[in-house]
Amino acid sequence: MSILANQMSAADTAVEVLTIPTGRRTTFNINAVNTGTDIATVTLYAASREAVRVTGLAVTHGGASYVAIPDVTIEGGGGTGATATARMIADSITLTDAGTGYAVGDALSVAVTDQTAAVIIVTDVDGAGAIQAAELTSGGDYAVLPDSPAPVTGGSGSGATFVLTFAVLSLTLTNPGTGFSEAPTVSFSGGTAAATATIDIVLEPRHIFEHAVALNPGGIIYRTALILGPGDRLYAQADTDTVALTAWGVSALI
Repeated sequence: MSILANQMSAADTAVEVLTIPTGRRTTFNINAVNTGTDIATVTLYAASREAVRVTGLAVTHGGASYVAIPDVTIEGGGGTGATATARMIADSITLTDAGTGYAVGDALSVAVTDQTAAVIIVTDVDGAGAIQAAELTSGGDYAVLPDSPAPVTGGSGSGATFVLTFAVLSLTLTNPGTGFSEAPTVSFSGGTAAATATIDIVLEPRHIFEHAVALNPGGIIYRTALILGPGDRLYAQADTDTVALTAWGVSALI
């Protein structure tokens, strides 16, 4: 068996250069050439794909008007098992009970135990202190949503309630999964929120072939007769995107 695998490095990111299928141990050769005009630092190492896990989640669009926390699905990318939950921020309020005894400027909190409360400022009241208008000034941070309608605390009055809607604020990774070859997709059970995932090697590499080698422009790393075990992956990590990586002469051992 002989395979030629060509890749370019990605700055500060592990790049999978060669995949060894399950079966027998495999020998291979590797070249790494700095095609850029600046010095590049390169590390070559072997690891199991099980070492590649989701390491980051970023909300790119929080959506709007959620009344419940959406489920989060992480799938694709060649891996399995990654899970996450959403945290929410209030994005609108509707007054449902004006209460009594409030004053303009009162700061009201929509409190849930162990959560960061949204803050509502009273902007208009009638003669009895019943709220006529209010403004959401801070959306809070909720892993558990308040009741709807939600009572409020604070201020000089009592009895006011509001209905809140929410957007996705952030994601909490609850299981990083395993076995990814590329970043999986992130989706939500409803609404228009969107997010992205990042992956990386999060376990110790099994074997480092070259560690932090400084390659001058045009410099080359040339290693032959290296061995990987069944299911192992060869990774390269450089601090630039200018390193050309070539694995060749890949042959199964008897």
